Amino acid sequence: MRKTDSEDSIDIPATLDELLQRGPTEASATRALNHLNQRLAAELPPLVHYAILPNTRIGDVWVAASSVGLVLIDFDLTEDQVIANIHGAGRFRIQHNARHIDQYLQAVKAYLQGKTAQLDLPVDLRAISPFQRSVLMAAREVPRGQVSTYAEIARRIGKPRAFRAVGQALRHNPVPVVIPCHRVVNSDGTLGGYAGVLGSKRKVELLKLEGVMIG
Repeated sequence: MRKTDSEDSIDIPATLDELLQRGPTEASATRALNHLNQRLAAELPPLVHYAILPNTRIGDVWVAASSVGLVLIDFDLTEDQVIANIHGAGRFRIQHNARHIDQYLQAVKAYLQGKTAQLDLPVDLRAISPFQRSVLMAAREVPRGQVSTYAEIARRIGKPRAFRAVGQALRHNPVPVVIPCHRVVNSDGTLGGYAGVLGSKRKVELLKLEGVMIG
C-alpha cells in the first residue's frame, strides 16, 4: 500500500480490486466535500443583503451590506433601481433579507431618530477607486456638529487643486450618512450637492439633526 508524501496523505489502494473492496472512507469523503465547498465559496461573488427603512426623517432609506460591511445606502429609489445600484457597486450576489443586516438597519434608524450620536459602522468599499476611497475616508473624519469644505478635503488628501474632483467623489458616495458627506459644503458656506431628488433638503435635515444650522 502506497502513501503520498503530504501531511494529509491518503492510503492509495495497490490494485483496482482493493479499491472496489474498500470504497471511499468517511474521512476522505469529508475532506473532498470540504475542499469542494471551499473552492465554490472562493469562486462565488460575495453575497449582499438589502432592505428598506421606510418613512425616516429623510424619507425611505435603502440599506445593503456584505459580510465585510455596508455596500450601499440610497434614497428615492425603486427596488429595481436599488438592485441595479448594488450591481454597479461591485460583483455581488444579491438577496432581500432584513434579518441578515438588522444591526445596520437598527443603527441607521437610531441615528436618524436622534437616539445615538455616532454611526461607526464598517463599510465595504472594495469597488471604488483609491482616490474616491481617500476622499471618503477624509470626509468620515469630519466630526458630528461641524462642517468642512471641498477645498479642505482636497488639502487633507494632499491634492489641493482637486476640489472639484473631491465634489464628484462625494456626490457618488455609496454610503451617505455613515460616511457623512453631508458635512462637506462649499467654501462660501452654501450647501453644495447631495444625493437623491430631495438632496438639498435632506442635507439640511441631517445637519440640523447634528446641531448645525446652514443659511
